[in-house]
Amino acid sequence: RFVSALRAAALAACLAVGSALVVPLSASKPADSLQGVSLPRAGGGGHVDLGEALASSAGKTLLVLGTYPADFNMVEYMQRVRVFLPDLRAKGVTRCMMVVNGPPAACEKLASLLDLPDAVELYADPAGEAGRRFGVSRGFRPDDSSLSAFAKLFVMGIVGGPGAWATLPAVLVGYFGS
Repeated sequence: RFVSALRAAALAACLAVGSALVVPLSASKPADSLQGVSLPRAGGGGHVDLGEALASSAGKTLLVLGTYPADFNMVEYMQRVRVFLPDLRAKGVTRCMMVVNGPPAACEKLASLLDLPDAVELYADPAGEAGRRFGVSRGFRPDDSSLSAFAKLFVMGIVGGPGAWATLPAVLVGYFGS
């Protein structure tokens, strides 16, 4: 009986977080879902329709829908693309595009600080439209302006998010050492 109860609890937990693991239909055809999303190139050069750019790419294309310019995740994405760009080219990736949720000046500054190669096409998306159209999660209660952004972050990062159980110990190690 204990094993049955444990299996039932595990199944319930998987179903509860299962929606976070579902790939939205828009992600299966990014050229279609991003059609009409026109973003400025971070280094100048006008606006580009992401859907058309993806549809017109002749070879393999890597599109990174990033976060904010000052976010550690965005910094890590750019660093990885910079380091692994030769390997990506060797694997047949002919075009590399990155979308950053910030103004062009902030995107350019981040790219210069991280020495991002010119071969990486960098686009500014201050409103996050590309991510929304693609189906990226907007987080916990994104349209609830009555709840503080700090409270939302606390709930998702420390209390109830997908990796919450590991967040607090990792943060404490950063403050106090291991």
